Amino acid sequence: MAKENAVAVAEKKTAVAKASDYVGFEAFANEGLEAVSALDLSIPYLRILGQLSPQVNKRDGAYVKDAEAGMIYNTVENTVYSGEEGVAVIPCYYRRSYVEWKPREKGGGYVATYGVDDPIVKTTYRDDRQQEILPNGNLLANTAEFYVLMLSPNGSAKRCLITMTSTQLKKARKWVTQMQTNTAQGKNGMFVMPMMSCIYNVSTVEERNDKGSWFGWEVSMTETLDLENNEQRGLFEMALAFSKSIKAGEVKVKQEGEETSSSGSSGSSGSSKSHDTDDDIPF
Repeated sequence: MAKENAVAVAEKKTAVAKASDYVGFEAFANEGLEAVSALDLSIPYLRILGQLSPQVNKRDGAYVKDAEAGMIYNTVENTVYSGEEGVAVIPCYYRRSYVEWKPREKGGGYVATYGVDDPIVKTTYRDDRQQEILPNGNLLANTAEFYVLMLSPNGSAKRCLITMTSTQLKKARKWVTQMQTNTAQGKNGMFVMPMMSCIYNVSTVEERNDKGSWFGWEVSMTETLDLENNEQRGLFEMALAFSKSIKAGEVKVKQEGEETSSSGSSGSSGSSKSHDTDDDIPF
């Protein structure tokens, strides 16, 4: 009984812990983590859950409590966020790539990622579903990658990756265009603001066509960072460092076991059988 009371007291103390409770650890900040580099860290994907995502199925081992179609899913932390409210992000780096996937009938799964200028891009043909097919029968998906800092209400920031393909490529082009047309007047004239100068809200919206319905991305700018504000300057510097780390090749992303396509609907709510999520899965 005494042991149970001690556990209860400890849990209570943990629940109400304040920043001042951890001051004693500050002198040992990062102790034991000195050898950790960017290559050792796993960058989470932020994905949209669909009706057939295992995270929304209570009988699936991958089920996440309270998960519903249309929510945003963090693949590393295994947590979900409201798709209607969305999440706040600072975009740090953008690039486009081509991702090769095995088709589901062959077991599915990620194969490789190629640059936009790779010769393999010109070897595909388009099938009757408007999918880009390689000579070996695998799919090649045109993919937009947005590396972002996801902001939490408590002020913390987490490095994440949002990918868009299929129907969501229109959203990607719109977002990139919005960022490139965000200009300001400087000492030497007009200039394009850095990508990481603004905070955006990324939410989800239901979409449909004659083949069905699904959830897609919705992106809107909410504010420009104020570099006179120490907290916001810290976020900008963190985002800038993340961008430089990606360009230097220090950030490696483990591809999730999803299958993508360059056509059809993104995030099928009725005919996809992804082992991950449905945001980039075609009909």
